[in-house]
Amino acid sequence: MHQVDIVHLTSKPPFAPGSFNRLVGMQMESITGLRQVAISYWDQPIPPNAKTDDKTILVNGGNLSAAKKALLKLPESWRSNRFNGVSGRESLIYLWQVLDTLPRLKPKVVVCYDNYKFGKLLRQKINWPCRLVLNQQGLSYHLPAGIGAKIYSLKSFDTIWTSTLACYRFDRQRITAYEPLVNVIPNWIDMDQFQPVTNERKKELRTKWELPADAPVVLWLSRLVPKKGAHVLLQSWRKVVDEFPDAILWIAGGGEQSYINYLRSLTANLGLADNVRLQGPVPPEQTPTCYQTSDVYVFPTLFTGEGFGLSLLEGMACGLACAASDIAILRELYTEDTVLFVPDPNLEDAFVNPILSLLRDPELRARMGKAAR
Repeated sequence: MHQVDIVHLTSKPPFAPGSFNRLVGMQMESITGLRQVAISYWDQPIPPNAKTDDKTILVNGGNLSAAKKALLKLPESWRSNRFNGVSGRESLIYLWQVLDTLPRLKPKVVVCYDNYKFGKLLRQKINWPCRLVLNQQGLSYHLPAGIGAKIYSLKSFDTIWTSTLACYRFDRQRITAYEPLVNVIPNWIDMDQFQPVTNERKKELRTKWELPADAPVVLWLSRLVPKKGAHVLLQSWRKVVDEFPDAILWIAGGGEQSYINYLRSLTANLGLADNVRLQGPVPPEQTPTCYQTSDVYVFPTLFTGEGFGLSLLEGMACGLACAASDIAILRELYTEDTVLFVPDPNLEDAFVNPILSLLRDPELRARMGKAAR
């Protein structure tokens, strides 16, 4: 009966920027004994370097029926009531395509990545033996149970998979009845891919990325959205440059164009064009070399609902000394000898002294990088 073992429901395909979809791609490559498929929304040209195969099913609104197109024109509040809180155009199209695709695949397991609102609708559609799993990485349950009890109920899922206890405990406190079994499974990365390199290799990578051979390079690599905090670093970078005139803040990643434009304008207004590199998107296969090129990694997230901080883990695996926002999830995962925690990351210059302390002291950098690895 079953065509595949596991279907992963990721809103973005494995080749797109983002933590969940990259993890799915790694699972499908590394766990070869199971037949796995990802269903992902994609309505843009496929990037030239993207790795695509029959394990990833790309869906969009190109073949929607006239009836469904008509539903998209109705008020969003009506759509929310009808589809268990799913109301956004892209989310609704993705849901419909998933519901149409699953009966053909008849998987043994369906894993939803933060799509908790899909649970009830999937359970109504699935009429074959199938386990329904929610991979709940972040802290998403913000509505009081009395208002959003139906939408926020988790009873449709057989089990919840979280990466930290903090995720589970946060959600459990906000739901009247937290019914499913919970598995805490930390995220993982390929330690052979993310590893330190020799000084000679580091110099080669500096040449490849067109970075100064001997300048201190502080890396930020993530999705460029305000909650990730790149602007907080940028606004204080002048004080780092005052002590280290050739220091480079290397901001790598794609994201919201309006935010990218803001960062460009801020860089120019602060007179930091020579000390800030806005790299833009980096293909997944090249991200290890960004860490290996750098001296320090910073993770200035302003998002208390951070799910795991995968880029921080990647930087640590590459043997970088790291400074990160002091949030509950990171405190659960790491100790102060492996990560330099920064309280109150929004405060002006919060990251300046931590960064300067690492740049001033090569022995401290080496010791923290080794502990992080």
